[in-house]
Amino acid sequence: MKQHFSYILFLMSAVFTYGQVTLAISDVKDQKVNQRFTLTVLLEISGENMEQQTPLQMPDFSKFDIIGTASERNTIVLDAKKGDVINQLVYQCVLAPKQSGKVKIGSALVTVNGKIYKTEPFDINVRDSERASSVADNSDKNDLYLNLEVQDKVVYKNEPTIAILRAYSRDYDNFRKVGKVHFPNQRNANIKAVSFAKSEIESNSGMASQIIGVFMIFPSETGTVEINPISASFASSSKSNKISSNKVKLNVKKLPVGMPSHFKNAVGKFALDLLSLRNEDIPEIDQPLNIVLKLTGSGNLGSVHLPKIQNSQDYIFYQPKITTESSAKKNGLTGAITAEYIVVPKKSGPVSIKFEDFSYFDPESKKYTDLGAKELLINVKTPLQIADAKTTLQKVNEYTNTVLETVNTPVLQTQNLIVKDKNRINWKVVVGNFGLLTIFGSLFLIVLRKREKRKLKPHVVIKPISTIAETEELIRQNLSNHIEESIEYLKILKDNKEFTKFFEAYDELNRETKEYHGAKDDSEFRTILEKTQGQQISERYRSLSEQIQIEKFAPIHVEEQMDDLYKTIHILYSEINK
Repeated sequence: MKQHFSYILFLMSAVFTYGQVTLAISDVKDQKVNQRFTLTVLLEISGENMEQQTPLQMPDFSKFDIIGTASERNTIVLDAKKGDVINQLVYQCVLAPKQSGKVKIGSALVTVNGKIYKTEPFDINVRDSERASSVADNSDKNDLYLNLEVQDKVVYKNEPTIAILRAYSRDYDNFRKVGKVHFPNQRNANIKAVSFAKSEIESNSGMASQIIGVFMIFPSETGTVEINPISASFASSSKSNKISSNKVKLNVKKLPVGMPSHFKNAVGKFALDLLSLRNEDIPEIDQPLNIVLKLTGSGNLGSVHLPKIQNSQDYIFYQPKITTESSAKKNGLTGAITAEYIVVPKKSGPVSIKFEDFSYFDPESKKYTDLGAKELLINVKTPLQIADAKTTLQKVNEYTNTVLETVNTPVLQTQNLIVKDKNRINWKVVVGNFGLLTIFGSLFLIVLRKREKRKLKPHVVIKPISTIAETEELIRQNLSNHIEESIEYLKILKDNKEFTKFFEAYDELNRETKEYHGAKDDSEFRTILEKTQGQQISERYRSLSEQIQIEKFAPIHVEEQMDDLYKTIHILYSEINK
């Protein structure tokens, strides 16, 4: 990413320029299978009114292994007085072809001011590797290589198998130089890291070895599945290199016959539970009810399909909130998947909430287990039925609770005096309520006496407590406090990496600031800033607005750039509203 832009632009081909937008992609020469190369995409937007409306969409890379990605933003100021600025986005990704033959790289797309800009697709010829390595292509002068060892190479589809990444070397000092381990993402298998803890060094016939990673592999296709090499960084005396392991082939068997008709893809051992979050409440018609479906066990939790709720005229439901808690261990991926539904009953009486059937395949017993369909029976009532079923004491308690929750007194914290619903009389609560009513009566009498005394006094004209200047100063202080709160909220969103909410909060801050200064749009606001606070503040605001628009629609958000953007917002808006 630190290459000169002139060199990058020299490599660019298929450039499409419409007015003030340039989108280009680097040319790629013929490659070999698993040979890495860098693809570069350049986006330039110049002009004050040019707005990027969609993120930069990259081509389909399903026929490549994505080794890594990076991006860099730059702002080139050609003429600050005229506002002639070019915003550049350079996006790079390191790819490796998976298969030989002619492979197409599609178009990169972006929408600016309602127009779609794209690059031309092109083909590259991918040749087979000249030789296949049994272990790795890096057992050279470094005297260290990686070997990927799979415990069970014959498994069922979606059945996990443990893989161990072991480093070999004759020099013990080389093991200290092995750094971060990276495993690839591939279409026909899911890989989960179990542990990156290094084991004790073992020695055999002068060759030492050490386990540097344990992984769990879930093949998602049947037949022969080839697991791509796992790489690690290696710091030699001269420079930092990357070393790769060998490839491993798995023989993935089809699931046996006798598969239930509703079976999907669950392989392992599972248990299914259905419950309501608030069992103590009486279900009421047209009132939401929280229903939770929980799947626990071990297996392919990362790709299992939960049974869905069945449609019914007796209730309506909304899309569930799915949460997954899992941990990869040497005996499998264990944990739970929870689906929380909001269900609204539409009729009174008995209502049955049903889910689809669920079954799974147990690779140990080599049998299918049918857990059946989960069902929750609830007795829905109308508000009148619920009210009639309550006792007199319950109604009195509810009325008292309503008064205590809605009426604040200067004597007691009423939120701590809520009366609990019990079957027997609680005399402490009764005495407390009586004392509270006595206090209310006393306060009422005191207020009446004060009103009588006020009527007897002569009418006095009250002068304004403040001048117009003091009122304006008070409004300005309130706005300044609100700005500080908004900026602090932006910092919280940035630290939590909630970048979508970050830009929404900035838009709200910008809108309120412009309204306070009486500006309808950015152009009028810059004019006001130039008249009241100088041309430099106006120019800084224009530059910030362009940075916000570019960063808002970026394909990725770099933390350092977001930190710089937040600091710019903080400093500029503090100066504007001081």
